[in-house]
Amino acid sequence: MTVLSIDSVDANYANLPYVGQLRSATALSRHLGFPVRPRRIRVKPGQSAIVAWQREGSGHLGEWGFTAVMTSPDKLTNAQRRAARHGQELTVHEATDPRSAGATGAVLVSGGVLADPRIGKQIARTLDHLGGDLEVVGYNPARRLLLKHTPVDGVPEFVRIGAESQRHLAEAAERWQRVRLPNLPVEFVGGRDTATRSPWWGTGDLHEYPDPNVAEEVGVIVAELHRSAVAKSDGAPAQADERSVDDPIGQLETVSRSLVRLLPDRETDVAELLVELSRRIGASRDLREIHGDLSPDQVLLANSECRIIDLDRSGLGPIGMDLGRWVAACRVDSGLHGLERPFIDGYRSAGGEETDLGAWTAWAMLVAALEPWRRCSVTWMDETTQIIEAALGSLDENAPTQQDAP
Repeated sequence: MTVLSIDSVDANYANLPYVGQLRSATALSRHLGFPVRPRRIRVKPGQSAIVAWQREGSGHLGEWGFTAVMTSPDKLTNAQRRAARHGQELTVHEATDPRSAGATGAVLVSGGVLADPRIGKQIARTLDHLGGDLEVVGYNPARRLLLKHTPVDGVPEFVRIGAESQRHLAEAAERWQRVRLPNLPVEFVGGRDTATRSPWWGTGDLHEYPDPNVAEEVGVIVAELHRSAVAKSDGAPAQADERSVDDPIGQLETVSRSLVRLLPDRETDVAELLVELSRRIGASRDLREIHGDLSPDQVLLANSECRIIDLDRSGLGPIGMDLGRWVAACRVDSGLHGLERPFIDGYRSAGGEETDLGAWTAWAMLVAALEPWRRCSVTWMDETTQIIEAALGSLDENAPTQQDAP
């Protein structure tokens, strides 16, 4: 049995033992007995932690799995029982470092994707309706699994399996289709609303192949989306509380607390951003239909055409959420800098409304500032610090939707 060292920053943030090991390729590989890379970690401070990992050099479903910190014997027993129902086993790494586990009795538990404690059942049920090759596109443990499914007839499709109902995703796709905005159809798999399928479309996304002309077209599409009429199924106007996206200020407050715990030396900067953004965007009450998670990697390409995907966060919200997320994505990634202005030009040319884009860009940066840590990046401190500094710089900018924008 191997006793692993503790990363104090991770442990202090999570208020759980062994979280530093979940983010370490060396530690995970030593536990599992084969080389892996941690891909994404989810933590509820003081409650739970789980990381998705992938074997080196393979994308097949069987080469992905998870390792979790469990402190409750009942939860461990239930997880083992659920895994056994699908012919899966959990490996318990009984860590005994008294400085960390102590009275919590914490253990590390590992298993394959089908043994996932929350979505393993949904995955197993979905696989009963799929045949052929399965390649993992993304795995957010205990939340969702994304697959490229190539059936025996050779026509690939995209399959999304979630812990909860995906009906909102299908409804969003239908709304976009009604107003003829380019997206992909969404169908349920096997009669259950926790799994959906869509055609595998295009040759890549705008993040992989940055194209200013496509970015400009996306700006036009988003302006049309923001103007589109949102109605109930009976044709009556929708109310502001229907299909509403998450409260932007609530998101900001949640992330700010986590950032301060991970980077206490940036507490003053985070507090300044929280106060100023709450003042500048907190009064946004004009809600429109928005994408909710707009960025270049949500735009698929095929020759001169595009499709906008991942509508699971679509709903009623401030238009600044879409604009800010796009601009923030382009500024944080140096390879995407050339997509910011064409998008804004396209949005403005199609009659898109003005907004405090400096503030919304700062908001989008701050709510995404934990992403390097969640992706298990070894340079997350530098990356997150740079994002915070960029957010502070965005506060002083004029909105790029104005004619005198830089």
